Amino acid sequence: MHDPNFKINTEPDYVTLTVVGDIMMHEWQIERSYNQETDSFSVDDSYTYISKYLCDADMTIGNLETTLAGRNNGAMTGVLGYSGYPMFNAPECLADTLKDIGFDFLQTANNHSLDSWEDGIYATIDYLDSIGMEHTGTFKTKEENEELCIVEINGITFGFVAYTYGTNGLPVPEEAPYCINTLETYREDLLEEMYSKVRALDEAGVDFVCPLIHFGTEYTEVPDSWQEMVVDGLFEAGADVIFGGHPHVVEPIDVRTITNPDGTTRQGYVVYSFGNFISSQRYDGVNKDLGIITDFRFSKQAIDGEIITKVEDIKVEPTYVYWTDTVIGVVPVLEAYNHQDDYSFLSARDWERITYAKDHVIELLMTYGNLQYEIENDKYVITPKSNQTVIDEETSENSDVVE
Repeated sequence: MHDPNFKINTEPDYVTLTVVGDIMMHEWQIERSYNQETDSFSVDDSYTYISKYLCDADMTIGNLETTLAGRNNGAMTGVLGYSGYPMFNAPECLADTLKDIGFDFLQTANNHSLDSWEDGIYATIDYLDSIGMEHTGTFKTKEENEELCIVEINGITFGFVAYTYGTNGLPVPEEAPYCINTLETYREDLLEEMYSKVRALDEAGVDFVCPLIHFGTEYTEVPDSWQEMVVDGLFEAGADVIFGGHPHVVEPIDVRTITNPDGTTRQGYVVYSFGNFISSQRYDGVNKDLGIITDFRFSKQAIDGEIITKVEDIKVEPTYVYWTDTVIGVVPVLEAYNHQDDYSFLSARDWERITYAKDHVIELLMTYGNLQYEIENDKYVITPKSNQTVIDEETSENSDVVE
C-alpha cells in the first residue's frame, strides 16, 4: 500500500538506508577502550577508517548486540565494571560514538538483550533516548510495544519491526512480556504476532515494510530452514526488505518477485545476515571477522497517476576487523585493497584476510544467482536480474553470477 496523498511528481524522490550487522563489544575491546589516567572509556579509534561510509546516508541502522546497563550494573562486572561474552554490558561511550559517526537507528532485540536482566533493557532504552538515538525491539511499556514504528524521509515512509529468535534461555519477565520482541525459538503464536505487526504496517500504507530479524545458525554462511520459513512468512505478510542478523558471518542476499493478494506483484529483498560489524571474534576457519556495510537506495515516483516505489540498487562495502595492541577496529575491504599505502599499519595476516574477503564476500552474497553486480567507487553495486522467481513457485537452479 502507498500514501494516497503523495504529490504527483514525475521526478522521483530517493532515500538511502545504510545497514550494518552485529555491533558487539567483547572484553578485549573494553580493555583497549579504557584510559587508566582518567578512569574513562572511548571507542572512537575503532571507527576511524569506516565512519565516512556511515554518515552520508539518510538513515544508518545497526544491531546493538550488548546492553548499556551502566558500570557495575550488569549481570557480570569483571571487565573494569563491564562485561563481554557471555553476558554483554558495554560502556555507554559505545552508543555515543555510534551516534557521532552517523548511526540513527538501532535494533535492540537480539539474543543478548536480557544479558543485564530487565533493568538492563530499560537502562539501555533510557541511555539511547538520552542521546537521541532511535531504536526498536525492546520497550518499557505495553503501549510503546504496540505503537507502529514508522519513519518518513524525503516523502518516503518506512515501517520497522524488530524480533529475535530468542534470548539465550534467559526468561522474559512474566510481569513485562512486552519488554522484548522474541519468538522464543519460533513459537507459532509469536510468529503470528510478528506477521500481524508486519501486516499492520503494510495496511497503514507505508511505502516499504522493513523487518529487522535476529535469527539463523551461528557461524554458517548458508541460511537454515528456520530462516527460510520466517522470510517466506514475512514476505507473505507484506514485508518488502528484510534485514537479518545473528550468524556473525555474512549470508546471501535474495530477491524475489512476490505475488500480492490482489494478483499484482512486487519485489522483495532479504539480506539473511550482514555479519559482524565489529566484535572480537577472530578468524578460526569461520569468517567472523568479516561484515558488510550495505546501502539500499529506495525511490518513489508518480508515473501516469500511479505511485511507483522500488529498490533502485544495493551498494556493498565488505568490512574487516583488525587488531593492534591498542585498537580493535574496522576497515573497508575494497578501499584498503585498492589504496594499500593508506593502510600500512595492517599486518601480513590482515592483508591475507582482506584479499580473501574482497572476492569471497561478493561471491557469497550472489549465491542465489538472481543478482548481478559491478564495481563502482570501491563498492559492489548490486541489482536484480530480470525474470525473478515468484515466491510460491519452485525456484530453478542458480544461474551463474554476472559481473
